[in-house]
Amino acid sequence: MSADNPDHRPITEARLLSMVNASGDSFWETDAQRRFVHISDNMCRTMGYPREELRGRPVMEFMTPEYRAELMRLAAERASGDNPLAHTGPIRHEGEFFRKDGSRLWVETVSVPVFDDDGVHIGYFGITRDTTERKQAEQALQEANRRLEAQLRHIHELHEQLREQAIRDDLTGVHNRRHFVAVAEHELERARLHGTALSLVMLDIDHFKKVNDLHGHPTGDAALKAVGAMLGATTRVGDLACRLGGEEFAVLLPGMGHDGALERAEKWRSTLAQTAIPADAVALKLTASFGVATFPQQAAGLVDLMKVADARLYRAKSLGRDRVVGEA
Repeated sequence: MSADNPDHRPITEARLLSMVNASGDSFWETDAQRRFVHISDNMCRTMGYPREELRGRPVMEFMTPEYRAELMRLAAERASGDNPLAHTGPIRHEGEFFRKDGSRLWVETVSVPVFDDDGVHIGYFGITRDTTERKQAEQALQEANRRLEAQLRHIHELHEQLREQAIRDDLTGVHNRRHFVAVAEHELERARLHGTALSLVMLDIDHFKKVNDLHGHPTGDAALKAVGAMLGATTRVGDLACRLGGEEFAVLLPGMGHDGALERAEKWRSTLAQTAIPADAVALKLTASFGVATFPQQAAGLVDLMKVADARLYRAKSLGRDRVVGEA
């Protein structure tokens, strides 16, 4: 076969440079101090500099501070003892260059140290690819994802707010009757399954109609809010306080026996007896009557438990109010 066969033409430096330029990538070579020695046409076009303005200048001069720091970190990782070139293989890095017009471009580079025939380090060789469009697309996608995540968080927060509004009493802040019944049924079934106690405390503000009639509904609302605030501040995480309706409240106490529930009810009674709300330039004292019932000793289900606690509440009323009743 002829030596002129184009399939056997030697890969000359000129042909290699033409192939690199045709690929769209850029190549460059620096001396040991990382100053540009050779720069491809593509590199000049990408950077926006004529070749004579790049030659002799340190490549790091054109890197952003973040890119320089990343490159030095990678170089330090590859160093060994006093030999910064212990690893002579290629190193891949990514960062931003400054163009002549001040704009930035993202680049991905593979570089390798260059040695002469005697093994002396004489510089670095690198091939650089402009990845600005890809990086901008990635950043746009990340930003879109961030916005989407923020929107989803906002929707979730709104959903939680709506859920809370649906299960809370607007005036007092404790749960409403519908939520109370649903959760109480679940807790009662769990107590039945595990053989644990569960107590219910019901309370009713004493002489509440008189408070409204003598001092007005705003004062009555203040009294209801005071009860709700007290229960919200003194119940355990697993307890469930609710406003059943009007001036009547209930607190479900999972895992608590009858004696413990009586003690809790007495503390609430005492706290309310020391609570005063402003009414017509005077401090209006609050009291409440309490009924306490416990599963499974005194009732087999939620309806019976509420009936027993309610009956004991009204027994407390009949005995003079401002007291706790936990037995028939």
